[in-house]
Amino acid sequence: MSAVIGLGAVVVLGVFLSSCGTGKPLGGDKPYHHLEKGFRNPPGSMVRYVSVGRRLQFLGQAVWRQVTHSGQPIPADHALAREKAKAQLAAIGDADFVSWIGHASFLVRLDGVSVLTDPVFGRRASPMSFAGPARLLPPGLFIEDLPPIDVVVISHAHYDHLDVHTLDNLPNRENITAIVPLGLGSYFTERGYGTVREVDWYDEVTVPSRSGEFRLTAYPAVHWSNRSPFDVNRSLWMSYGFSAGGRSVFHTGDTETHDTLFSDIGAHMAKNHGGCDLGLMSIGAYAPRDFMSGAHMDPEGGAAMGRDVGCKRMVPMHWGTFILSFEPFVEPRDRFVKAAGNQALVMKIGESLKMEDISN
Repeated sequence: MSAVIGLGAVVVLGVFLSSCGTGKPLGGDKPYHHLEKGFRNPPGSMVRYVSVGRRLQFLGQAVWRQVTHSGQPIPADHALAREKAKAQLAAIGDADFVSWIGHASFLVRLDGVSVLTDPVFGRRASPMSFAGPARLLPPGLFIEDLPPIDVVVISHAHYDHLDVHTLDNLPNRENITAIVPLGLGSYFTERGYGTVREVDWYDEVTVPSRSGEFRLTAYPAVHWSNRSPFDVNRSLWMSYGFSAGGRSVFHTGDTETHDTLFSDIGAHMAKNHGGCDLGLMSIGAYAPRDFMSGAHMDPEGGAAMGRDVGCKRMVPMHWGTFILSFEPFVEPRDRFVKAAGNQALVMKIGESLKMEDISN
């Protein structure tokens, strides 16, 4: 069985870690990030280059960890019991709130619009049921615990952000607006989602809210995408900001830092979303840096990016759910808190907080 798991881990990690070019730049009026057969990062992005030898070394180390690892010690205060999480959510009533389901999955309600970000409720972040990164603990809320969902947002195609098992099991799909990067719409049209919007960077989508409209902007990110070794960068990747009822949220997706990009996003958020009340910052899967830099930022980078965007408070995410890299379990959280200071807002998996308590 260990050999099977090890072989599965090689396949899964190969999917996660493949990266290569996908064509030549297009001429004419096409944006810089559009290529002949896919997409690329914004100008000035850190270039990720990892030799074949270093990839094989990393894969070998990762497989050994999969086969021999006896379990991560999980702090007692890392997650709420499911019944407590359900009771906490129920007590919020009609107020705006944010709940951390785990990893990059959040349930957010603004002005009556319920949004589900990068929903992954499955047991593994993997194309296979028997191998690949497994959840260290259950989702903070189960699908059946959720209120009716109005909007689902996907940042990119990787299995820890786009989970078809979850997409198949969300109820009332015909009433959900799915907002996805270019190239990912078919995952939702094939499953009967009511409205599917494939978006490019800086595209906007609006839906009615209780007192006006919910507005979402697709923003750039410094990352890459694939579902297999054969579709690298054929779909786009993004961060995103959204607002309604005078409150706003920014979700990084997966990204590396950038000298100017996120300050520009912050200026756009200020003009179009009234700023950023809450940033959901991807701070895990950064070690070893020689392997992960150019695709994932470290905790200090997450804090700096949140300040560039202008976020008043910042929740660390993309840690403590799946083991995708080599940093110690609680290190992302601890380093982020040190770097972000009183702007850091550490949530428990399953915890729900009122937006009015966060932004005041």
